[in-house]
Amino acid sequence: MCRNISYSNSSAGATLALRKIIAAAAPMRFSEYMELALYHKELGYYAQTPGHVGRAGDYFTSVSCGPVFGMILAETIASWWRSAAISGPWRIIEPGPDTGALAADIIEALLASHADVAAKMEYITIDPLPKPRMFQKEKLARYGKIVSCLADTDGLKALPTFVIANEIIDALPCRLLEYRGGSWWEIHVVASDGGAEFEENLVQLAEGGIIATFAKHGPFPDGYRTEVRDNHKTFLESLTQVITHGRLLFFDYGFAAPDYYEPNRTRGTLRVYHNHCALENPLDHPGQADITAHVDFTALVASAQDLGCAVTRFEPQEFYLSRNAGDLLHNWTKNSEMLRNFQSLIHPAQLGGRFNALELSLGENQGNCTTALRRIAMNCD
Repeated sequence: MCRNISYSNSSAGATLALRKIIAAAAPMRFSEYMELALYHKELGYYAQTPGHVGRAGDYFTSVSCGPVFGMILAETIASWWRSAAISGPWRIIEPGPDTGALAADIIEALLASHADVAAKMEYITIDPLPKPRMFQKEKLARYGKIVSCLADTDGLKALPTFVIANEIIDALPCRLLEYRGGSWWEIHVVASDGGAEFEENLVQLAEGGIIATFAKHGPFPDGYRTEVRDNHKTFLESLTQVITHGRLLFFDYGFAAPDYYEPNRTRGTLRVYHNHCALENPLDHPGQADITAHVDFTALVASAQDLGCAVTRFEPQEFYLSRNAGDLLHNWTKNSEMLRNFQSLIHPAQLGGRFNALELSLGENQGNCTTALRRIAMNCD
């Protein structure tokens, strides 16, 4: 079934080059298009020198507010380090570090307030894209051997580890599905007019397979569209394979599966952003716009449990950060700038209500938190 939706050809230079690459590879699943548009090593949206985050960029994150987010995470990490009684080498891993600002904030806070914790620490940033990785190396060079900026986790030996992933899962490529005429179809991208335009092509899916992951949340109305990720486990496995024991902490926007696949959410959660403005079409401006979709936390946790992880926390960011701020809050009452920073992070109308915190434990004999499992719509047995 071919959907005659065309998208404007809007730019020259890098965008035109990327369009030609996509056109040559088409037809392809939407997830493959998203992979190229965001992560092509030279022309993808994230392949450029970091500058997407903050008021002048395309989106605003917890790190954009200032150093408070990193300071609270440093307290969280120090508390875990002490409770785990770590005495030898250990590490922090941050995938997708963007400018390296969060890494710098965490390292500065640990060096200033927890010198014993930082004594045998290494901080690993993971970014497969060469230009951002070079930027991160320059940004964090002042910390010397404490920091390594790597393309992947290959070759790392297993150590006690704390993983911090801030707004990473929402940027993983997703498949687009649509329910029409009593059947499920997957959106593919095809090129026409020599690659000058892209169109959606709907390919019918067999029952079961990826559909089985969410079909129980129906029935769905005709024209219902949603996103599904089948790459959670691959991403998580790249991290868990280098952890002897530790924690994995994710901050992102999304829902538990019953809310994610709510039949009234007829157009899914896929969004496209450029200069803080929402664009209508995901096939417009490849390489120049951010493409994102909310996180199905139930599916993410299911993949994590397959790898031996337990769920220790799942709650709004405002609750997680407030609990872990500890004595820092007392100091910030005398510092208006820090207090405003903190309030932006936890206010339910700002970042506090938009993001969830998911904390996982691996290899620590830590049981699942039943409250967290209920919130994430999973069996508590």
